[in-house]
Amino acid sequence: MRFLNYTAASPAEDLALEEALHVELEAGRCENTWRVWQAAAPALILGTGQEAAREANLDATEREGVAVLRRHSGGGAVVIGPGVLNFSAFYLIHELPGSETIRGAMEAALAAVQRWLRAQGVASCLAGLSDLAVVCADGGLKKIGGNSQARKKNSVVVHGTVLADPDWARMSRVLAFPSSVPEYRAGRDHRSFLTSLKELKQPADFSAFSKGLVATLASGMNMQEMPRPDELARAATLLEEKYALKSWNLRR
Repeated sequence: MRFLNYTAASPAEDLALEEALHVELEAGRCENTWRVWQAAAPALILGTGQEAAREANLDATEREGVAVLRRHSGGGAVVIGPGVLNFSAFYLIHELPGSETIRGAMEAALAAVQRWLRAQGVASCLAGLSDLAVVCADGGLKKIGGNSQARKKNSVVVHGTVLADPDWARMSRVLAFPSSVPEYRAGRDHRSFLTSLKELKQPADFSAFSKGLVATLASGMNMQEMPRPDELARAATLLEEKYALKSWNLRR
């Protein structure tokens, strides 16, 4: 298994690399991989089937220079960038117990992130279809991370976010109230529904996340700071043909 600590030069390149790694794993050209990254600039990321005008405040994104991009997995829209920790778990289905089902893959991959949160003193649970949530003082739940999944015949990627110290004001301006919400959201706006590591008085820096997550995974990880040249080449092609284009990012 490989642990890849690598952030690309732009969020669009990050998303192209996510699909490139998934394609390479499915083709048998790379090993199971965990990747951690933190986007260099803010971006609003849509799920593959979402409608941009419904999930994003497009006037605000244009005014603030926030790129609207689309990933190759499902799930809801998120705002990434500094203050948001990103992780991705790429596995062959037969090597991730339980991943024969969508829910099983989510639970299996997120177990490592939950162990890391627990080590920070943050007890989390899976809520809704794919959220990581924490229990509040009043007994209710607040979301601290969102996750999504893409599946091929033999492989799966579960990728998600942990809110460390996000720009709440920007998020509220560019991210519309979602078209599909879990029941536990109970109508709350973004700021009332979400929480962060900083609010929970826990370390919120990327370095601590990367080192801590490694510690929760199996020993013998192959630590790498750069994808292989063939993976970067495939990502560059995907960027040019897909992730840099409005015809993909704003196709709906």
